[in-house]
Amino acid sequence: MDSQAQMNYIVYAIPVFFGLIFIELLASGWRQRTYYRINDSINSLSTGMLSITTGVISKAATLGIYLFAYEQWRLGELDIPLLWVWIIAFVAYDFCYYWAHRLGHEINILWAAHLVHHQSEEYNLTTALRQTSTGFIFGWIFYLPMALAGIPPSIFAAVAAMNLLYQFWVHTRHIPKLGPLEWIFVTPSNHRVHHAQNQRYLDRNYGGVFILWDRLLGTFAEESEQEKIIYGVRKPLASWNPLWANLQHYVQMYQDARHANRWQDRLSIWFRPTGWRPDDVAKRYPLQRTDLDHFTAFDIKIPASLAFYVVFQFVLTVVLTTWVMAVSHLHPLWFTALLTSLQAYSLFSIGYMLEARPRFVHHEKWRMALSAGTALLLVALEQLSFSTTGWLWLLGYFVFSSAWLTRLDRGLALRSVASRT
Repeated sequence: MDSQAQMNYIVYAIPVFFGLIFIELLASGWRQRTYYRINDSINSLSTGMLSITTGVISKAATLGIYLFAYEQWRLGELDIPLLWVWIIAFVAYDFCYYWAHRLGHEINILWAAHLVHHQSEEYNLTTALRQTSTGFIFGWIFYLPMALAGIPPSIFAAVAAMNLLYQFWVHTRHIPKLGPLEWIFVTPSNHRVHHAQNQRYLDRNYGGVFILWDRLLGTFAEESEQEKIIYGVRKPLASWNPLWANLQHYVQMYQDARHANRWQDRLSIWFRPTGWRPDDVAKRYPLQRTDLDHFTAFDIKIPASLAFYVVFQFVLTVVLTTWVMAVSHLHPLWFTALLTSLQAYSLFSIGYMLEARPRFVHHEKWRMALSAGTALLLVALEQLSFSTTGWLWLLGYFVFSSAWLTRLDRGLALRSVASRT
């Protein structure tokens, strides 16, 4: 099974994911719970979309390394019934995931990748899709023991997808504790603890499918009804930019390394415990941390007219992402890389609008120009074809979006002038 086969599991699951998100959204409204905010949900989905498109390339590399280790260094064949190979692989993957996840919270450079999943200050099913685009850099290391033990790459890829899919449903506040299941499996209750930044809950409950690892290795904490969970991280993202979400901690570590006086600190900061900073840097460049006693979630209000435009463009970006994932195996890698770059800029522009940045019109014009140029380039290189109807739809989109954008620009400019007078 290649990386595309693994990614197909995710592509097939996308309609199910969005269907369940819609159901949870309805349930939140019915129960009068404010578990969703448009800007936060779009940001979570944006990081997830960026993750699955970059994952076409990164997972190919990860599985390539796994395949090489399996073929060159495996200690032998698993001479047992196939069902048992699957069961062993499923359990072994979750154990390896536990350590990858745990060290992802305990080591600076690994936290820089995993941090993305924890940045949301809400907790709903969109949070489950909030995934890193850089976790592949070191993540493959933790699964090499499975290759050495003789777990076939096809089974490894399948159980990895199963593990990821399982974790989707536990990202909800609507499901209470589930009795005896809490002792064995990861559930919404014990995973809510994992996403908390409350002191009593920090760095707990790392399992993907099985919570047993946490109970056995001393990293388990139970959700308490006496203390409200505050979601997010101690150094908040405070942005709706999915590119910055992936780069935030890397940039912070680089700046700290650059400002450090001792060369030992410059080299070791990457592998120190999460949050460690050289003493001299911490004194000269203190960081503002979340005050849990006076916590306010990051939020920026934008006009309803702009919000409708953002949602419209975001929905089309979701459609583009799903299409890219469905057809990427029919095209060379540069095709996916090109469209991923366009997707990344589109999501950046959407985040720019959600933050009410004054130059959002500039970026939107560039995004539409790049979209048109990309379509023409792919047609010229025979990687894409349009019927007459397809060209008309594409032209209609650009005309409609440009007219809407112009109207927004004028309306917001007039509103700004009125507010100053």
